[in-house]
Amino acid sequence: MYDGDLQADVQAALGTSELIPLITGGQKLVFTTELEGIPVVAKVILVPEGPHADEVLERARREVELLSTVESEFVVRVLSEAVEIGDRPEAVCWVEEFLDGDDLRNLVGTFPWEPSEVWSLLRDVGAGLAACHELDVVHRDLSPGNVRRRADGRFVVMDPGFARHLTKAALTGVYQPGTPGYMTPEHVPGGRPTPASDVFGLGILAFQALTGAGPMPYRGDEAEYYRQLRNGQAPPVASVRADVPADLASVVDRCLQRQPARRYLDAQELLESLPSASDS
Repeated sequence: MYDGDLQADVQAALGTSELIPLITGGQKLVFTTELEGIPVVAKVILVPEGPHADEVLERARREVELLSTVESEFVVRVLSEAVEIGDRPEAVCWVEEFLDGDDLRNLVGTFPWEPSEVWSLLRDVGAGLAACHELDVVHRDLSPGNVRRRADGRFVVMDPGFARHLTKAALTGVYQPGTPGYMTPEHVPGGRPTPASDVFGLGILAFQALTGAGPMPYRGDEAEYYRQLRNGQAPPVASVRADVPADLASVVDRCLQRQPARRYLDAQELLESLPSASDS
């Protein structure tokens, strides 16, 4: 929970105008506001007391560090440094660009998308991931809540809070990266996510956009879900929706291969395999 005092402290620390709550449940708070007259978003991570405080702080710092180094119109931009609130501290906050539109939680799973929309999803999110992979960073949590479709139709990758730099030490702790239903075979305990894992995650989003359901849904049994990821294989797109063009179905099917070596190895390889926008 948070109170008005914390909200006032965040506003003062970031130098924004009045904070208007957008998301206030859980550990991450999101506010709409303005910075120097420009609409922006203030993000706040609540830091728990106890042994996991350092991990939460470091994860927030890494998210801001990553966003500040990635240069892509398909990855949300960070507009400030991470600022800690309180002596303990009790929270860490920063400013990001305001993104209009809606995230995919409200756009996938309700009705099948047109193939042209899924080609755009693959291109835009693929470009955002490629910018991360170029820096040896893996997102690791490519779920509908972390991709937004803007009013102009562009898709933007957000919230790399569980991202991992492949050449830096991994964080340790109890926070398991990934969202059930959108995990990859490499998320199974003992696995090691790679850029091909993000390709798999994008494949899940594309499959769900095309068919209305995920290829490996989570039904509440974690052990069974992990067994499915470890040993199962996503069904071919054509077996669920026969009217999907063969070239699009083939791309999504390759993204969802259980063995990483059989997928596109990273987002750049995926992008190079896609037809131009005028051809799809």
